[in-house]
Amino acid sequence: MNPLMVSITKVRARRDWKIFLRFPWKIYQNNPEWIPPILSQQRKQLNPAKGTFFNDGTGSTAEYFLAWRNGEPVGRIAAIANELHRKTHQDGVGFFGFFESFDDQAVASALLAEAEAWLAERGFYISRGPTSFTIYDPAGVTVHGGDKRPGLGMAYTPAYYADLLESNGYRKARDLLAYRFTSECADPALLNAKIAAFGQKAAEEIDIRSLRTHDRTDAEMIAHIFNRAWKRNWGSIPMTPEDFLYIQKEMGPFADERLVYLASKDGKPIAFFIATLDPGEFLQRMNGRMTPKGIYELMLGRGRLKHARVILMGVLPEHRNSPAVVSLLLEFYRHWEEFPSVESLELSWILEDNIPTRKLIEGTGGKHSHTFRVFEKFI
Repeated sequence: MNPLMVSITKVRARRDWKIFLRFPWKIYQNNPEWIPPILSQQRKQLNPAKGTFFNDGTGSTAEYFLAWRNGEPVGRIAAIANELHRKTHQDGVGFFGFFESFDDQAVASALLAEAEAWLAERGFYISRGPTSFTIYDPAGVTVHGGDKRPGLGMAYTPAYYADLLESNGYRKARDLLAYRFTSECADPALLNAKIAAFGQKAAEEIDIRSLRTHDRTDAEMIAHIFNRAWKRNWGSIPMTPEDFLYIQKEMGPFADERLVYLASKDGKPIAFFIATLDPGEFLQRMNGRMTPKGIYELMLGRGRLKHARVILMGVLPEHRNSPAVVSLLLEFYRHWEEFPSVESLELSWILEDNIPTRKLIEGTGGKHSHTFRVFEKFI
């Protein structure tokens, strides 16, 4: 057998699952910016019987593969049939995700070819990724900001992944951007000036209250706003009230009603803002395992967390030229002093072609921190 030959196998046996889940440690174990996934959570996420991706009622499926050389694992990938995306966009796009590989073209080529063949058999003619599983999950290759830990839930990859994909015929589909405000550059005066530019009457018409994090009525309001706000956005798929309740549940002790807001006008909800404290530094120490000691340290360390992340925002299209978004961001500024350990707020992700939002962030002190590139290829 050629010692350089790469073979691909499907993940089937218990041993295969263990290798698939643990493989990222071979790539990132010495990288101080990487946040290891919690293995028990990812195992559930990947399981078609338990993962939320598979329970959207559209029949979404996935297949998982490992790459081997000389009996040793050298890479992994998932081929993903996101049927909700297919139903929504009818664009022939299938996905790949959970992609990890050594800097080895033969390994990457073998993995991608296997995923592309799986997608083609199911009627897809474009392969897009990495997305693990959807565009709302960790997505893209890190092409800017690899020297900084990303916000919780964002992708993080070696820079060479872009070269591996491009060498296999993939080209940029979109860039997803992250911005950060620091406690030093955050200037409420800039936001107040922008609100004043709308006029006093318009500003006074916006009412803001905290979201009730586990309330179904509020979840229904958020889903309505989100689906209308994101309907025409590249790659977006509808979300349900259950999706938002699940997000709040997953945020656990880091969900805080002082960080989630609903904006209304004339008593009708028009925009929302969901941020969370970012426990990434503690998750790094947990190294993939949710132990009683780790949970205790997480709870104890909540007041020492240095970062927060805005994970979702949305504003109804007819209110995009109102003070709603600026007022929501200002609301966070008002509460920032209640979290004295928090040094920065990340807004991620934002589409590169969402120019109005980018200008608003850049004009109020936000700095571009990361770029995550999503690639695609006709197959």
